[in-house]
Amino acid sequence: MRCIFCLKERQPSVEHVFSLAIGGTITTDRVCGECNSALGSRVDSALNNFLPIRIRRAELALTGNSRDPPSIFEMFLGDQQLVGPAANRIQTSFNKATGTLDHRQLYHAADLVTSDGKKVRQITLDQRDKGQIPKIIQRERKRQGLPPLSSEELAIEAGKATLSTIERPLIQVNVNVRFAFLRQAMMKIAYELAFVWLGESYLDDPMSLELRHAILMDDITSSDMLPGYVGWAEPCPAFNFWIPHRAHHLAFSSVVDGSVIVAARVFDIFAVAMPVSRNASRYVDSHADAMNLPFLAIDTANKRTVKTTLGEEQHRIAREMTKNRRPPPFPDPL
Repeated sequence: MRCIFCLKERQPSVEHVFSLAIGGTITTDRVCGECNSALGSRVDSALNNFLPIRIRRAELALTGNSRDPPSIFEMFLGDQQLVGPAANRIQTSFNKATGTLDHRQLYHAADLVTSDGKKVRQITLDQRDKGQIPKIIQRERKRQGLPPLSSEELAIEAGKATLSTIERPLIQVNVNVRFAFLRQAMMKIAYELAFVWLGESYLDDPMSLELRHAILMDDITSSDMLPGYVGWAEPCPAFNFWIPHRAHHLAFSSVVDGSVIVAARVFDIFAVAMPVSRNASRYVDSHADAMNLPFLAIDTANKRTVKTTLGEEQHRIAREMTKNRRPPPFPDPL
């Protein structure tokens, strides 16, 4: 098997053009295990874990190879910071029983000076941990080089604990959104679709070489000089005929100014529309041939897939225009 990325004769592996993590259904066996693994961890994961995509995966319960889908709340989980006078750290977790976020005050100790000049150690902890107060007092005394308290003294000190409630706490959440290798991830989808749709000879196309080089390079700038659009789906003109759908992927190939174009939209979030060959005559001989280039729609929720031609999809859109007496956009064929 000749791998479509490294071009070496190697053992094949199953490669999802739209990755399995985002509900892809189209596969090829022309990617070797080494390239599949390397591109999966660096390129595919950039798209799969891009925050807006990851949230959509959570909403649609797309598990991919994992047992569970991402959590819709995961960006809020973990250690956070309260905002305000009591700016202590808290830990946020998801309570599956109640379906709500659970906030727990984390242990916090600070030295204070009272109005009479006395130095005291103030301990703050969650109310659910109040049973640990005697142990904490003894531990803090040991750290300060003080002798342990007797049971009676310890009970007195523990009894000095006060309860305070923060109504509607304001929590600072730091969210990191990574854009690195997103362009390569979308171009990889376009490249693989080009191979699946145009055939074996595409591997020898000069544009194929440029795309492979940009995708395989461990350099986030490797794709910057390639022509085409990669970015948010809404402003991408290639998809103006279809109403965006939160669970659908769309893709098609067309001929524009002598070049073969592949366009793909991931959900209603991200899109690519770029030339995959500057010489359309390598693959199509006439306008009729161009109309027979593929059109693809995938419903990631139920895995229904529509495979047709661009010409047939254009005829469907024309029928919708006649039926509804208005111009596009219209729903996709799913």
